[in-house]
Amino acid sequence: MKRKAKILLVDDDPDFVVATRVVLESKPYKVIVAYDGDEGLKKAREERPDLIILDVIMPMKDGFMVCQQLKKDPKLSSTPVLM
Repeated sequence: MKRKAKILLVDDDPDFVVATRVVLESKPYKVIVAYDGDEGLKKAREERPDLIILDVIMPMKDGFMVCQQLKKDPKLSSTPVLM
């Protein structure tokens, strides 16, 4: 059986997270969720997703700061990020 691609969804809006997760999981994707930038970075390092969907406007660390840190990490720098 083919491995499901992992998508990390980082967004502070719970309604958006639920709706997006439902759509993505209707296809062969495994969805991992984080609700802020710090949690997103932690889960990205733990899970090594195939794609990261990243909200721009979040409290504390915004999407730009998170993306900058992801791209500095050699293990995650080649992971595509949609903002």
